[in-house]
Amino acid sequence: MLSYRRNLYVIAGVVVVILVLLVWFLISGRFANQRNSNGFKREYRVIRGSIDAHYAARGRVEGATSQEIKLAARTFGRLLEVAMTDGDPVHKGQTVAILENRDARGRVDEARAAMAGAQANLEKLLNGARPEERSAARAEKEEAQAAAENARQQYERVQRLFKDGGVVSQSALDQAERDGKMTQSKLESLRQRYQLIMAPPRSEDVAAAKAEVEVARARLVQAEDYYDNTFIRSPVDGVVVKRFMNPGESISYESLYQPIISVADTTRLMVRAEVDETDIGKVQVGQRAEIRCDAFPGQAFFGRVTHISGGLGKKKIQTDNPTEKIDTDILETFIEVDPGSPLRVGLRVDVYVQLARKNNVLIVPRRAVEFSDGVATVHVRTNVGPSPQPVRLGAQDGVNVEIVDGLKEGDVVAY
Repeated sequence: MLSYRRNLYVIAGVVVVILVLLVWFLISGRFANQRNSNGFKREYRVIRGSIDAHYAARGRVEGATSQEIKLAARTFGRLLEVAMTDGDPVHKGQTVAILENRDARGRVDEARAAMAGAQANLEKLLNGARPEERSAARAEKEEAQAAAENARQQYERVQRLFKDGGVVSQSALDQAERDGKMTQSKLESLRQRYQLIMAPPRSEDVAAAKAEVEVARARLVQAEDYYDNTFIRSPVDGVVVKRFMNPGESISYESLYQPIISVADTTRLMVRAEVDETDIGKVQVGQRAEIRCDAFPGQAFFGRVTHISGGLGKKKIQTDNPTEKIDTDILETFIEVDPGSPLRVGLRVDVYVQLARKNNVLIVPRRAVEFSDGVATVHVRTNVGPSPQPVRLGAQDGVNVEIVDGLKEGDVVAY
């Protein structure tokens, strides 16, 4: 008897379960038929929100010059000193390495002395005789002039005496004549010497002296340039990226252009981002960009697109994704990072270029918008069911789209 009752209870339970499942399937089918009858499964109430559209790309941090500057020597020699190493800060004009230069310094001193001598000779020629020499020449000329005048007067007196009766002999007259000619000749010689001392230098002498000065100056410049080339200086403010050579290593003809140190301008940082060729129309100069990297988790840095490469190139920045395409054509885009960033040259980063950013605008899901003959429409819920409503769209991101006209806050759209 007890077993019979237990079987009845089991049969009754099974019947109840079957009835519940049957009712559920009937109701679900009815609702499904209702949803499928108009093609809508979801509803959305129009609200105000934000549109944040951006383009993501991979990039690498570089200095403001966009590339490392590799510093090499411009002359042969042995490295005397390499003052900097990787990571050291460096200032524009700072000496980062020195070649042995004792001989070069000696050539500079020798050329400078030769230059001074040539300049002194030119100045002596231009200035002429010293005042003391001019005064002495004038005095000698005046003294000779007085002696010549006395000799002339003496000759005239002896000549009168000889004619007046032979008071003096012929020999005395001849001697007086010789004395007059001698003093006159000396006067002429001193007069010419005085004129030479007082005369300005000849143009050809000045030209020759100036030419000697120019030759000496050119040799001095050449020696100074050679000496200056033994110092390797940084052309920018920044940081040493890598040190390639050490003191004692020689720079020969084969290694003349081998870098000693490379530096980068870190006063302003740039990110070289690679934009896929299919997306180059989205990125423009002036757009803001957000920068993130694994080295600074949870932190975001910002910058602005400053310039875009003029032509396509091959992808250079690789990720750790083994399925990544490496033969894609890209357009290099440069983002200047806002000052104060701790980013370091060489870091690989993720760049998010802001395409659109709007706050407090009407938004609906992108899937709620349909297009017919170029006209955007949504289906607005009414008392008689969803009704198509043309709308004018604004900015959009990957999820939502801005409604500029056609809807108001609180409307319900079906999709």
